[in-house]
Amino acid sequence: MIKLSLSSKLYISLVFSGLTPLVIIFLLFITLISDHLNARLAYSIGAIMFTTTLSTLLVARFLSLHITEPIDALVKSVKKMEEGVFEPVNLSTGDDLDVLGDAFNSMGKEVTQVIKNLRELDEAKTQFLSITSHELRTPMTPIKAQLQLLLKEHLGKLNQRQKKSLMMIKRNTERLDRLLKELLTISRIQSGRLKLNPVRQPMQQIVEEIVSFMKPVADEKEITIEKQMEDVQEVEFDRDKVSEVMQNLISNAIKFTPEGGKITVSLKKYGDGALISIKDTGIGLSKEDCENIFKPFFQADTWRSRETEGTGLGLAICKAIVEAHGGRIWCGGKPNEGSTFSFFLPSKPGEKIKLSQEEAVAERVKEFFRE
Repeated sequence: MIKLSLSSKLYISLVFSGLTPLVIIFLLFITLISDHLNARLAYSIGAIMFTTTLSTLLVARFLSLHITEPIDALVKSVKKMEEGVFEPVNLSTGDDLDVLGDAFNSMGKEVTQVIKNLRELDEAKTQFLSITSHELRTPMTPIKAQLQLLLKEHLGKLNQRQKKSLMMIKRNTERLDRLLKELLTISRIQSGRLKLNPVRQPMQQIVEEIVSFMKPVADEKEITIEKQMEDVQEVEFDRDKVSEVMQNLISNAIKFTPEGGKITVSLKKYGDGALISIKDTGIGLSKEDCENIFKPFFQADTWRSRETEGTGLGLAICKAIVEAHGGRIWCGGKPNEGSTFSFFLPSKPGEKIKLSQEEAVAERVKEFFRE
């Protein structure tokens, strides 16, 4: 099907609406006087018809442009606004389109102010997270050191009740330290300060290393970790960052898999990169949870309990790290049937997918217009 612009459609409709009556009148006239028509009269009628046709075409063109040019200007301005740039339109048509233009300009000013407010709020939030997390982490080191001295009884003997209380303090201190670390990381991500140090290296090594590191944790719950490894070409990635992703995913799998369960860690070649999957036999996830699980502070309904409570930031950090490598991360599963988390890393990191602050605001503006 041939696609026509609004101006072309309007132009064609005006031409046909103008020419159709003229053609009918001309044919009727020719029929009525055909017996008496001479060459000179035919020439005169033809000239009149040609002039009328040309005039119709010109008028149709003028009317179509008069209507569509202001609309085109509005469309261009809307597209600019989707990119986060507002350009007021000056239609000056002297008709109802002027009212539309004024309404659009008024709305554009409001959206521009919203963008400005969002940007200021984002900056304030990021700065607050960064400063607060950093300042709170500073006293954590001496607190943990003192706890270690107490637990090792360097400062005196402890009874069982005291040891139990100190262990509870230690667990909560570690949890707080982990939360502060994740808040610092997420603030770096949101401010565009997530930096990679990619090096081309075998993917198999890091998978073996992280599985071995997490195995003692799984053994405590009698959970079996099985590996399925394929030969994969070397991939360029930041070892520390990807290690953090794998530790987080395997840690979650252990946390939400009951005793005696099984976790399968697989590495496969996929296109020009590597595909890593962590499959468990745990409590699983719904489709709705999988769609939201990588959002900051989101926690799936099936994951919410006092025993397995987390910060809701780990998977958001994983997503940012994987996408910073030019890869993709996703999950699948069903409630009570386990879940599978997979991520793909290309052979070489592509452009950073993380949106800048301006791009993030532009995305919000696009959502505004979609609604």
